[in-house]
Amino acid sequence: MGKRGKSMSIPSERERIRGELRGEPVSPGIAVANALLFETVALDVLEIDSYLVNDIPNEFNKLENALEKSREQLRKIYRQLNEKSSGNAQDIVKIQLQLLDDVSLLNESRELLLSCRLNIEHVIARQIRILETRFASMDDEVLRSRFFDIQDTYQRILRNLLNIDHMKSDPLKRIETDVIFIANRLLPSDIALLDFKKITGIIIEEGSALSHAAGMLKSIKIPAIIGAPGAASLIHTGDSLILDAYSGTVLIWPNEDDKLVYTKKRRELPSNTPLPKTTRPQKLFTADGRRVRLEANISSVREAREADAYGAEGVGLLRTELYYMSQDHKPPVEEELEFYRSISCIMKEKPVAIRLLDLGADKLPSFLNFYEEENPQLGIRGVRYLLRNPELLRQHLSAIIGACKTADIKIILPFVALPDDLHSTLDFIYEVCKERNVSKQRLNVGIMVEIPSAAFSMRSFFPKISFVSIGTNDLAQYLFAASREDSGLQEYCRIMRPVMLRLIKRIAREAQACKKAVSVCGEAASDPYIATLFVGCGVTSLSMRPSSIPAVREAISRMSFIDTRRRLREALLLD
Repeated sequence: MGKRGKSMSIPSERERIRGELRGEPVSPGIAVANALLFETVALDVLEIDSYLVNDIPNEFNKLENALEKSREQLRKIYRQLNEKSSGNAQDIVKIQLQLLDDVSLLNESRELLLSCRLNIEHVIARQIRILETRFASMDDEVLRSRFFDIQDTYQRILRNLLNIDHMKSDPLKRIETDVIFIANRLLPSDIALLDFKKITGIIIEEGSALSHAAGMLKSIKIPAIIGAPGAASLIHTGDSLILDAYSGTVLIWPNEDDKLVYTKKRRELPSNTPLPKTTRPQKLFTADGRRVRLEANISSVREAREADAYGAEGVGLLRTELYYMSQDHKPPVEEELEFYRSISCIMKEKPVAIRLLDLGADKLPSFLNFYEEENPQLGIRGVRYLLRNPELLRQHLSAIIGACKTADIKIILPFVALPDDLHSTLDFIYEVCKERNVSKQRLNVGIMVEIPSAAFSMRSFFPKISFVSIGTNDLAQYLFAASREDSGLQEYCRIMRPVMLRLIKRIAREAQACKKAVSVCGEAASDPYIATLFVGCGVTSLSMRPSSIPAVREAISRMSFIDTRRRLREALLLD
């Protein structure tokens, strides 16, 4: 940390452009306030700002003094936390004190100093970058999150070398109004010293929801998100913000419609209440008894465990392409089959909906060949890619259908635009069923509804499928002709646009008429307020990030189905 927050100057009208960012929710709630940006020590500047040193012992001495000063500061923080009875934060400080005494860890900095003979500040900055690269390459997110403990320790050493003040209440002393606190990163020892009396929300650009910093923010119980790319560069002190820490959305310079929606949402949703995990899936009903299933979107075994811990009733979307992209070779059938079996085992007897590989566009495993396209988002992706690569499709289906023998597996076809896409893919599925000696009656096949042509011709698909899953992100992208990857077009892709809600309602109504299940598996389902609108549309199942399940469960259970329909009618009247 370092520089103090800037004064609350208000940007000119020319700069007041509506924008939108997203991060990972760590503490639920909604905050509406101006931003206060707290700047950190810039590693890239220190990496460039280097100079040769002749007096190496003097650099060693500076490092030793910084180490001792860091120890004294952490001991003082530990005593302050002891007075507040903050056990979790104390444990984190203990870890950092142990790191400061770890000879092997700090010997690396000394060796780097001897080899490059540059100023110690530059050496420590380089060491942080080396560690960052080392930990980023690890597959296990829990291990990767350990980097933030080490980073916190090294940042403290670096600040003491540079004689930069550590986090105190300084950034807030001259502020008279409540603020949403923005930082490139907030380290555990910084959070421990923050004065939260004037902070209504926190946005951290870098970090993991599994880090100690995220754990501390959860215990503070104010709206907070972490891992929001661009937050510290796109948001300036004084910017008007709405922070939705249910869905992980940040609106910069929100318009009047935004303010109206979020004022209503903040009033109607439970605010900042603890969301306990549960080890048992609980059936969800609205207040008047309408059944709604809550399932999880996952892409790994670790996320399957998280889904089970949060009480998911199944996996509504298993993204197989992310499993492929984590490999450096095309996985053999038995290896891929074991991946699906592992997830099914964790989910026990609950259903697992496996989406066929949605490759193409921005998902391009290095070991597969792809086509040169002017517009990949409108090109050869999903079932289009698989049908052009029949051997890959057969191998992929062989693993999935093999899993059907012992588990409740659903198969979802991605990027279906025409009935022919469905029929051609079903031909392959039935062939592999015969090869695998699996009865077609065991199959539960559905399609992703993410292309308007499919959304407006549902009855052409229903005779051959048993369910539909609405992918709100892509459906919005193609409905509004606005790339979901372009942050400047987020205004066009808002799920709460009346035309989008009417389309979802239409799909749900036609599915119900044909006695087919209908689910929403887009990220919008993670938002408790929008989730209640989907229920009002007639959607019977919602699939979301696992950590959002408790908040969505609480929001839906508190409302009757009639209430959700009333809320939907109100939303349809908005501009």
